[in-house]
Amino acid sequence: MEEYTVSRLSALIKRSMEQNFSKIQLKAEVSALKVHSSGHLYFALKDAEAVIDAVCWKYVAQKQNIKLQDGMEIKCVGQVTTYPMRSKYQFVVEQFELSGTGELLKILEERKNKLSAEGLFDPSRKKPIPFLPHTIGIITSPTGAVIRDMLQRIGQRFPRHILLWPVLVQGLDACRQIVAAVDGMNALPPDKKPDLLIIARGGGSFEDLMPFNEEDIVRAVARSAIPIISAVGHETDTTLIDYAADLRAPTPTAAAEFAVPEKIKLHADIHRIFSKLHLIMSSNMEKKRLFLKSNKILNIRGIITEKIQRVDYTFDRAMASINKFIAAKKLALAKIILPKPLVKANVNDVFQKLKFLFFTKFETAKNNFAILANGMESNSHVNILRKGFAFVESSTMIPITSVAEAEKYHFFSLTFSDGKIKVRKEATQVDLFDMDVK
Repeated sequence: MEEYTVSRLSALIKRSMEQNFSKIQLKAEVSALKVHSSGHLYFALKDAEAVIDAVCWKYVAQKQNIKLQDGMEIKCVGQVTTYPMRSKYQFVVEQFELSGTGELLKILEERKNKLSAEGLFDPSRKKPIPFLPHTIGIITSPTGAVIRDMLQRIGQRFPRHILLWPVLVQGLDACRQIVAAVDGMNALPPDKKPDLLIIARGGGSFEDLMPFNEEDIVRAVARSAIPIISAVGHETDTTLIDYAADLRAPTPTAAAEFAVPEKIKLHADIHRIFSKLHLIMSSNMEKKRLFLKSNKILNIRGIITEKIQRVDYTFDRAMASINKFIAAKKLALAKIILPKPLVKANVNDVFQKLKFLFFTKFETAKNNFAILANGMESNSHVNILRKGFAFVESSTMIPITSVAEAEKYHFFSLTFSDGKIKVRKEATQVDLFDMDVK
């Protein structure tokens, strides 16, 4: 009888199993899944009557679009081999997929219900998309038509500064990279942090889009402080990050259109609004002018001159009344019959005393009136204008008393002590679109 060593026997068994089961396909349920720190996957494949250990090496797992979970029913291709250190056989998985779309949809529906129950899809959590972001962060593959189309579309509509974070958009490692990109964009310094994020990838099969259904990505999108637009696949494709994102775009090109407005259209809108405002202002000014004219409302200068004229008229009437009063008193005095000695001796003295007393009272009243008249004259607008001031009024004779009111008019009238001149305010032009475009 030939003698074998344990090592030789194990090697022969291993060679025999690998030759007889070099490439087979299994349909089984995943159980006892363990993800090692090295990235390798260790699990069991079972059906109703048997169990076999299985392993999937890291480089194989990273190429797959599905993340294994306990309870999944999969189809896997690989070979049977042994692990001599423990004297057991195992199945080395080289490729796997879900056994049916129905199974995958069931898993996604359960995951969607779970995340929805946590409030991650609540509309109240969604943040508004900025109207004109200064910096746009794009998370996608650095190669391919997606990034080229998006950059071209943004450049055509309204050029902005773009910050690209390159990631894989397919395969198991795509989930980890996209999560790191979302968290990394949010962790940037304030002066470098984007105002808007776009997660994009082109079309693909149902399995190709599976990374965007992973729970880790959905949670990363939901906790992002930066607004996010999801643009994964075509219009008919829907992934779980579409529910967590602040806005869903049917295609990556549409996401670029949602991100920035159209510069030419903005110019046209502003010009139309400015024209409409100018027409409204002109109409209102004309209505005010007609109202003032129809109601014969006097300006301030007319009011002042009217008061001065009234003072002059009152003074003339007062002087006439005084003269009339003096004449009447003289006549009455002349008619008084005094004793002859008194008439002969003192009539002139009495008259002079009365005259003195009367004119003393008259001069006092006259001086008081003069003081009042001088006060009115010193406070009149003419004296104020002689001191170097000017009276400002609009072209429609409306007084202008503040800078805020002056901003409403382009033409003014300046009234000085010796006349009036018309002036025009120098216009200032502001370019609303002169900004730092990168």
